[in-house]
Amino acid sequence: MSRGRRGEQDFQDLAALYGVATSYVGEDGAVHEAEPGVVLSILRALGVAIDHPKDARRAGRSRRLEMAQRMLEPVIVLREGQSTDIVVTIPERVPTPTLWLTFEFEDGTTRHDRLAESSATLHSALDVEGERFRQFRFQLAKHGVNIPFGYHSLTVEAGTARHLTSSSRSLLICAPRCPQPSRGWGVFLPVHALRTKDDWGVGSYRDLARLGEWAKSHGASMMGALPLYPTYLDRPIDPSPYRPVSRLAYNELYISPETLPEFEQSDLARAVASSSEFRARRDAARGSTLVEYEEVALLRREVLAPMAETLLQHSSPRRHEFDLFLAAHPELLAYSEFRARVEREGQRTISPSASESLGRDPRAHYYAYCQWAAAQQLTRASHALALYADIPVGVHPEGFDTYWSPRSFLGGLSGGAPPDLFFGEGQNWSFSPLDPETIRDDRYSYLRAVFARAFRHASYVRIDHVMGLQRLYVIPEGNDAAHGAYLSYHADELHALVSLEAYRAGASVVGEDLGTLPDGVHERMTRDGMLRSWVFQFKSTLDVPLPSPRRDVLASLATHDTARFNSFLWAHDVDEAEKLGHLSATEADHRRAQRALYREALFGALNIPVLGEQELTEAALEGCLAHLSASEALLVIVDLEELMGESEPQNRPGTAEGNWRQRAALTLEELRAAPWINGELDSINQRRRGAA
Repeated sequence: MSRGRRGEQDFQDLAALYGVATSYVGEDGAVHEAEPGVVLSILRALGVAIDHPKDARRAGRSRRLEMAQRMLEPVIVLREGQSTDIVVTIPERVPTPTLWLTFEFEDGTTRHDRLAESSATLHSALDVEGERFRQFRFQLAKHGVNIPFGYHSLTVEAGTARHLTSSSRSLLICAPRCPQPSRGWGVFLPVHALRTKDDWGVGSYRDLARLGEWAKSHGASMMGALPLYPTYLDRPIDPSPYRPVSRLAYNELYISPETLPEFEQSDLARAVASSSEFRARRDAARGSTLVEYEEVALLRREVLAPMAETLLQHSSPRRHEFDLFLAAHPELLAYSEFRARVEREGQRTISPSASESLGRDPRAHYYAYCQWAAAQQLTRASHALALYADIPVGVHPEGFDTYWSPRSFLGGLSGGAPPDLFFGEGQNWSFSPLDPETIRDDRYSYLRAVFARAFRHASYVRIDHVMGLQRLYVIPEGNDAAHGAYLSYHADELHALVSLEAYRAGASVVGEDLGTLPDGVHERMTRDGMLRSWVFQFKSTLDVPLPSPRRDVLASLATHDTARFNSFLWAHDVDEAEKLGHLSATEADHRRAQRALYREALFGALNIPVLGEQELTEAALEGCLAHLSASEALLVIVDLEELMGESEPQNRPGTAEGNWRQRAALTLEELRAAPWINGELDSINQRRRGAA
């Protein structure tokens, strides 16, 4: 092998050691190579001391020796119904040891055993960079240890009769499959879009509960919304629910102040809310077709801040309950202090410091009170109808989570998606990716907290970009989305975390598996009992205009990132893509022609006669929903804005203006009184029950 060829191979080998893919197979079936400069930037972000690809051999030797010197892997997964081999690695220079196992179970009990020679066999001898190792392999099942579901610790000690030579401690995750849902259906409406006759310019948790009660009366088994995490709503405003300030905290914007006891107890809060100036601002916000986030956040705060002070001024059962809540959730206390510091220092990038007393800053009081109130009201909403919650794949790079757990995140990189059939330029989601090795060495403490928070109020949970449990497309700072590469994670371990938290909550899991998929994603989802995502707009084609979803899916007409049904049907999304410069005039004309042929095929499959455009749209929408409702899909979700005839999407990927601000065309009171919509929900329920 030539020196240049050997150097190239060394560089590829080094990338593989750190889980960086130098190529991937796209949706188009072609192999896409990552540029060496991109791979080099990612390796540096992972902490690899390398200035040039020619340094790869030295860096690879160091990495291989580091991995070989681990006595145990830092995380071990046991799955229900599967045997697990555990490998112990010991330097050959150490005399043949006796091995002891110590199990520290989650309930506080322990078990200390000597590993019988018959249980551990010499698996192999390794020679790594001149140092020799022996590997012993054993099965826990054969060792007679009953491991309950949960997070435990396993310590392996190696030694002679006289002294201990080495020891290693691992997180032991014993996980079952995710609970399986009954056949059902639900409604979807973002809380920010939810309108009522008395809202403050945005929906609330109280309104979400009302929506749930109405949907439940029609037979719905769940209600879905966009992620319910806090976002930055002061300038610069960033309302994207998929780039929250934290995946551990609650969105204070959706609190309903009037329903809290402190509203009646605070003279100042009531005076503010009843003032003519406040009511005029509130009415103006309510009348807007878009959410005026900055103004609505100010309205909420002007009332909630004095309510927080009222609670904290005196001892009371409510105050005691508040104190217990913060004691049980130190991360939310830290979050409140973080938000106060951001405001006080006037910047979002702040360095971690010693925790401050909550009593030092009334702004921290405000945020802590809001976290408590939001958690309470979200719980009540989930009791009205089971919540279908959404875990975003990332967080704001200047948010709380990167401050609270900085070791968990990689700087200099951003998560995203490569160019694909859905978005030809690729996507940069502008969040910091997780460090695959550091989160593992930290026993997944951050992600365990994230999943526990998500499952706390939900009966169904959607894992945004479920492929991110296996690999994530990362883009070095300064690059566009077409110049990135995939970074691998320990998929079996992350899947085990999700499955265990779902089991504990009794919740079902839906994986958003849309886009470029690596091998193994669907196999893991099937093994775990995760449902897949099935989107009519992606599956319906000219040749098969009315496809039938498989059983193990949550089926929907579209997603929050796609065009509305009527826009898709009449190719208005193509017109917009041409206007934005994403399609040439020739490409746009071709797609419009293809969409016209598709439209005729769909109308034919649904047996729709020749009608006007509005009547055709309504008939096609009703027919497609009827088709999904009667299908084998375990779950079907119905976007209520589609039933309202909405044409504007909630999000246009690749753009920023106007996203996540669209308010519903009808209020909840108008929805309840709309004969066609209520009749459509009853029909969906009847078909779902008939399909069962």
